[in-house]
Amino acid sequence: MPEIEFRNVTKRFGEVVAVKNLTFTIYDGEYLSLLGPSGCGKTTTLRMIAGLINPTEGEILWNGRPIHHLHPSQRNIGYVFQNFAIFPHLTVWENVAYGPEVKGFPEKEVEDLVETYLKLVGMKGKEDEYAVSLSAPDKQRVGIARVLASGAKTLLLDEPMGALDQQIREKFQDELRGIVKKLGLTAVHVTHDQSEAMAISDRIGVMKKGEILQVDSPLNLLFNPETIFVNNFIGEANFFEGIVTSEQEGYLKIELYSGEIFTVTKPTHGFLPGDRVVIGIRKEFPIIYPSDGLSRENYFSGIVEEDRFVGEKRRVIIRLKYDQLIEIKNRNTQQSFKHGDKVDIEVPSLAINVFPYPKEGLAEAVSVT
Repeated sequence: MPEIEFRNVTKRFGEVVAVKNLTFTIYDGEYLSLLGPSGCGKTTTLRMIAGLINPTEGEILWNGRPIHHLHPSQRNIGYVFQNFAIFPHLTVWENVAYGPEVKGFPEKEVEDLVETYLKLVGMKGKEDEYAVSLSAPDKQRVGIARVLASGAKTLLLDEPMGALDQQIREKFQDELRGIVKKLGLTAVHVTHDQSEAMAISDRIGVMKKGEILQVDSPLNLLFNPETIFVNNFIGEANFFEGIVTSEQEGYLKIELYSGEIFTVTKPTHGFLPGDRVVIGIRKEFPIIYPSDGLSRENYFSGIVEEDRFVGEKRRVIIRLKYDQLIEIKNRNTQQSFKHGDKVDIEVPSLAINVFPYPKEGLAEAVSVT
C-alpha cells in the first residue's frame, strides 16, 4: 500500500480554484477522511489521487515517487461511490467477478476471489441475486467486494454512506472500517458528515474553500482545534469576543465584551495583554444551574429561552447580557428548565479554545460557504 503525499497541489478549472496548495500525507494503512462542506474540494482531491484529473500545480507522490504519469488502471485503487456504481443487470457473483475476469485472471482464481470477498462483506449466500433487487447497504457491500476483488490496495470512498439511512449507516461504518483494517488497506473517505468522519477515521483532514485547515486525530480536532472554523465544524461551538487582560505561564485571563471574566488553563501560547481574541465553547461542556445571584469567573448568567429534546440530548438556549444567546446541548439526565428561568452556566476552563480575532471577521470565519 502506498504512502500518498501531496506537495503544494493546486487544481484550477478555468478561473475557479478547486483546491489550493494542499500539502499533507496519507500514511500506509491509514483510514483518513476528508471532511468539509459541499464544494470545498474534497471530491476533486479524491479524483486527483485516482488519476482521473491531474494537478494544475504541485505533485502527488506515492512512496516518494511522482504518479502523474500513471494511468488510473495502474494505481491499484478502488473507487466506491455514493450511488453504488454496480451493474444492475448482473448478479452479485457476476458483479464481483467482473474486474478479475476483465484482467484475465484464471477461472479458479476468479472463483476464489469472489468467494473470499463476498464472505468478507457479508454477502455469502446472495451470489445469484440480481443487484437491482438488493437493499441499499447490500448494493454498497457488493460495490466494495467488487473493487477488492479487482486487487485494490487503496480505497477511495466518495460519500459511501450517503444513500443509507442513519441506523444502517452507523452499522455500516463499523463494517467498512473493519474490512479496511483487516486487509491492511489505505482508505481515503470523503464526507460532509462530521459524526461519520469521527467514528470511522484514524485522522481527518478538515477542508474549507479548497484548503486543508487541519489534519489530525478525531480527539485532537475535538479538543485542540487550530482554527475557529474547525472548532465550529467538528461538533458545534458558541463564540464570544474579548480582550486578553493578563497572561502568565499556563493560563490566560480574558474579559469578554459583555463583562464576564474567563480564565483559560490549557496551552494558549502567543497571546499578550491587549490582544483581541475569540473564545470558542463547545456546546456539550457547559453545566447549567438554577441561579444563585453570585458572580464568578468562568460563569455566565442568563434567562432560559427554550429547553427541548434533540435526539439523545437537550437543547437549551439561554439569553445572556445584551441579548446574546448561548446554546447548550446537555444529557437528558440533567435538570430541565422552563422558559424564563434564571440560570448560571459554568464553563470548564479546559473546554475553552482561544483564537486570535480573525481578519475576515467572526461570521466569515465560521461560515461554511
